[in-house]
Amino acid sequence: MKKNLLIKQSAEQIIHRVKQLQPDSKSVWGKMNAAEMLLHCNLCNEQIFKGGAITKKTTLKQYLLRLLALYIAPNFKKGINGDPANETIGIIADANFEQQRASFIQLIDRFPGHQAALVLPHIAFGNISTKQWGIAAYKHMDHHLRQFGV
Repeated sequence: MKKNLLIKQSAEQIIHRVKQLQPDSKSVWGKMNAAEMLLHCNLCNEQIFKGGAITKKTTLKQYLLRLLALYIAPNFKKGINGDPANETIGIIADANFEQQRASFIQLIDRFPGHQAALVLPHIAFGNISTKQWGIAAYKHMDHHLRQFGV
């Protein structure tokens, strides 16, 4: 079964790992520091819960990318550009680490108990189901925690 933040055990694994992250943890790849990574994840997860209108049909390219990324590839690839709205490099001080980690944990805790549909087109995958959002969110958090060695 795919790991999915809508499943309590998967969410607990992510929370356990983020508790191991330190303010001075160095990234294995990329330019973000630990506080910037947490803010980035928080912005993305807040966006998922906020939702948005579905205005376009999913393209064939998005559909195929969704299948590959969510169901075939074991992890998200390094260095993929995401939504520019969630770019955080250089906009947060390391001193905000604990605040960002607390927010991260609160947001991850919301996933398993979330009852409403998660309705938001994904920038790369198009229109995806609530279950697919849970898988994508897990893989995204896992990607960034691996980025910092946790």
